Amino acid sequence: MLLIFSLILINSESSSANDQLEGRDSLQKLNTLLLKSKPDTNRIKYLISLASHFINQKENKYGDLAKASGYLENALTLSNQINSANWQYQTQLMYARFYNKQHLRMRQSYAYEKAISIAQKTGNKHLEANAWYLYFRKIPDTVSDYRNKTFYIRAEKAHALYKEVGNSFEEKYREATLLKTMADFHLEEEKFDLAIQELFAVIALDKKHKLPDLPMAYDLLSAVYERKGELSKALNYALLSVKTSQINHEELLDTYLNRVGAAYEAMGKPKQSIAWYSKTLNGMDKKNPFRFITAYDVTSQMIKLGEAKKALSVLNKIWAEVPDKNSEHVYFIFLGFGECYTALKKYDLAKKNFDILLADSTQKSISNPFRTSIFFSISEFYFAQHKYALALKFAKKAKANQISMTLPRQIRLNEILYKIDLATNRPAEAVIRLQTFHKLRDSMLSQENLNTIERLQIEFQAAQKENDNEILRKKSQLQSQELNRIQLIKNATIGGLAFLTLIIILIYGRSRLKKKLHDTLVKKKADIDLAYAKLEINVQQKNKLIQEKESLIKEVHHRVKNNLQLTMSLLNSQSYYLEDLAAIEAIKESQHRLKSIALIHQKLYQTENLATINFHPYIFELIEYLKESLNDDKKINFELDILNLELDIAKAVPLGLIINEAITNIFKYSFPNAQKGKVQISLKEQQEQQYLLLIKDNGVGFPPDFDYKMSNTLGLTLMKGLSSQIDGIFSMESNNGVTVSLLFANTDENPTTPHE
Repeated sequence: MLLIFSLILINSESSSANDQLEGRDSLQKLNTLLLKSKPDTNRIKYLISLASHFINQKENKYGDLAKASGYLENALTLSNQINSANWQYQTQLMYARFYNKQHLRMRQSYAYEKAISIAQKTGNKHLEANAWYLYFRKIPDTVSDYRNKTFYIRAEKAHALYKEVGNSFEEKYREATLLKTMADFHLEEEKFDLAIQELFAVIALDKKHKLPDLPMAYDLLSAVYERKGELSKALNYALLSVKTSQINHEELLDTYLNRVGAAYEAMGKPKQSIAWYSKTLNGMDKKNPFRFITAYDVTSQMIKLGEAKKALSVLNKIWAEVPDKNSEHVYFIFLGFGECYTALKKYDLAKKNFDILLADSTQKSISNPFRTSIFFSISEFYFAQHKYALALKFAKKAKANQISMTLPRQIRLNEILYKIDLATNRPAEAVIRLQTFHKLRDSMLSQENLNTIERLQIEFQAAQKENDNEILRKKSQLQSQELNRIQLIKNATIGGLAFLTLIIILIYGRSRLKKKLHDTLVKKKADIDLAYAKLEINVQQKNKLIQEKESLIKEVHHRVKNNLQLTMSLLNSQSYYLEDLAAIEAIKESQHRLKSIALIHQKLYQTENLATINFHPYIFELIEYLKESLNDDKKINFELDILNLELDIAKAVPLGLIINEAITNIFKYSFPNAQKGKVQISLKEQQEQQYLLLIKDNGVGFPPDFDYKMSNTLGLTLMKGLSSQIDGIFSMESNNGVTVSLLFANTDENPTTPHE
């Protein structure tokens, strides 16, 4: 099995406060909050949230990125102005995301380094660890970046900080992830013991904190032991990755199955290897380009079993099924074709595939282990044709990195070198090759390894059988439950049939009774229909009478209003023939009183509700009328605070007349010499069904010797009398002007409907 490093970095950055706000609020709301915000940390939060919104747009439009740039620039300026290190740090991380969107790696790196510097200055190691982690996860673009020492240093720094201060679940998960990455790096550097030490630390973290992806650590540990040559341990941890994922109910990745196949391949057990590789191959989506790799793994083992023709048909089938033939994984198919045609002695076809793999463009884009495998297969290709010089050339290239090869291939490589040395008359070198060949083969076939491998196979098979037995037990329980359910249904069906029979007998008996009752009911129904028809006629007549009554009431209100208007007009005409000012004034006051009553009848006539009027608009209209009639160049300002209140005519008329008298008195006495003034009128609810009417001015007030209770003027007599008429409490007081108050009740006898 070839060691393939498929590193996919899809890990979103940790959610910050602004990300959560962006999730809750729409763009429109964010803009509203921004406009209302003060120049503080909240404004920075809104700016960063808006920048994040435009950075996260799926379509990489210039306009979106330009808007994001503007918001980020404002956020950084404001965070510098208020000297907020935390928001300087958050802004730099958002800048890194902004540059990542544009693939500006140098600027992205600078943003992460700036964030790291800010965290270091504040001494916040949690923030520093987070910045190093994101720097490590977000910058690499290619596989070669993962083998870069600088990239490894980022992971190492982040890991050291998480190990020191990490305490949350997420930080422990990141610590374990970084350790796995470091172990992978050390595996590439062939520092196997260090990689093993790191992976055991990962396993300890996973178990202690119940982190996910524990099988991945076992999988990588198997790869390390395979490269190190400890094949029994490689098989042990490969099987453990499969077993652990099953126990933890985690996804059984193809990688784990392939790793077991690779372990068996390294032991020279092609049948077992094919069995495990095939589990992956058969379960893969046909469109998945990774099928090329697994297909090569299967067919390379089939060639070892002498099944080259069968292997070739498998490769042709996979080649036809996978649509993406531009993937780099296609090189595995070329290598498989080359090995198949070599085994079938179709050397011209084999050479065409090997030439593709030897092209400069191919060599630049593949990993060292894969390149070593290509050299090994080409050396076998030339050795099969007895072209020993070329075979030796490629065998030496493979030998230079043979540690990346499986043990059977190392044995075969030394066998080829031994035979080439014999064929080219170099006995001394041949002896050395032969000794290495026997040493490697004895290592693979040692009794200890064989016993361990056999034990591991038995243990895993036992575990699988136990797992299968558990599944069978559950199936048996389900079957037993299903049988019990069927028996219950059967018993219920029998009981139901018996009950149904009884019901049928009862229904038959009742049907005869029902038939007798039917004729009686039909006769009664006819009588009811006749009575209902008569009732319907009566209802229609009643409705007609109600409509006529309502029309008459409206007409009455209309005529009363018209008569009052006519009376006002007659009074107005009469005033033209009078010279006595007191008489003229009395006529005008009478007109105002009539107008206050006429307005009420007008409201009742104009509304659908004939019983009550809304007092709020009525007062406004009355005040406007009085202002126009009485103002006489006096600059008096009115402030009204009136509750929406429905009043019947018995309440409305007295209240209207009281307000009329109060306002008339204010115009006559409160502001002499055309001075300016203010009048406040309010109608509010004091408590349930209790309302207070206040009319207050800031005029000259009462004369010193005036007592309203003893006064017998017509206006005051009217107000006091009308207050008593509605059972109200009337009072007047003089304090920086005159205040008229009337407390009256709304009772069930006089229903009202207040509206807030």
